[in-house]
Amino acid sequence: MSLARATAPEGVPPLPPGPPYAASELMDWRGLRFNLPPGDERLPALADGGVEPSAPLANLAGAHAAWATWAEGMDFLDPQSPVADLKALEQALYLHHWAPWLGAVASPRPPRVLDLGGGIGRFTMPCLDAGWDVELVDPDLESLRRAVWHAAGRLGRLDVSWTTGERLPEGPAFDLVFAVEVFCYVEEPHAVLARVLSRLRPGGHVLFSVEARHGWAACGDAAPGTLEAFLDDQPVYAPGDRFVRTYTADDIHQLFVGGAGSGRRGAIEALLPTHYVLSGPFEAAAGPVDLPRLLDLEARLRGHRIAAPLNRAWTGVVRYD
Repeated sequence: MSLARATAPEGVPPLPPGPPYAASELMDWRGLRFNLPPGDERLPALADGGVEPSAPLANLAGAHAAWATWAEGMDFLDPQSPVADLKALEQALYLHHWAPWLGAVASPRPPRVLDLGGGIGRFTMPCLDAGWDVELVDPDLESLRRAVWHAAGRLGRLDVSWTTGERLPEGPAFDLVFAVEVFCYVEEPHAVLARVLSRLRPGGHVLFSVEARHGWAACGDAAPGTLEAFLDDQPVYAPGDRFVRTYTADDIHQLFVGGAGSGRRGAIEALLPTHYVLSGPFEAAAGPVDLPRLLDLEARLRGHRIAAPLNRAWTGVVRYD
């Protein structure tokens, strides 16, 4: 799964000592269409256009289709992407909420970070820029390739694994885990969390976001024909396209505290409803915004008697002893 086992028809450049590998020494990997052994045996068939073997993997089937038809939108870390500015603002919103915990990560060595389901690395890149060590795990091989390309030349150290959260590889303990828009799409949220906690050091934090049950269905990107799932509090499933498990605040507490497993005690240190104005129920009405305007709108929507329950997502931080 690691870059240590990468292959390519034309061969792969030599790696620096690792893993993880100094991103500054991965410049020769830019543009290289390398392959990795899968940590989940179902992934190669899906990558070749197969049908998802279970409903949650519909998101992966949808991602493969999107890479074939709209690669410029999928690779939004490319400054030329038509959605680069939007995605940068979304990233800034999350990082603003998590700034106290990111700023408090201290160690005699560079912090070790897991970016779970991190895609092309929108949260990996600021960690690398800070000089941290990152393991990026994702079930989409094309996203991992792009992440390595974007990481090349940065300050920290990186490794990547082509696998699912349920099959997270073994390895050293992490100080911090990003699970951004992950637990709403996995097959077994409790199993994924248990795997994450098996590699999280005592006192470590999980920074997460999930789709909110009531606001998600009111968004422009809600799948047509999924209203029944919303009314019945069931996951949304659009075959070949998407699967979404939505959450209430009670669901979040049950997952991260009540069902943490692994004998670990979790404490939610922050839980914030976000209306995610950039792609939430009020996106069209808001119009173009910058970060100060976005934060102002978020605060006002949270305090509004009608809008408050229509948050698009939840973002939070959990600490585990």
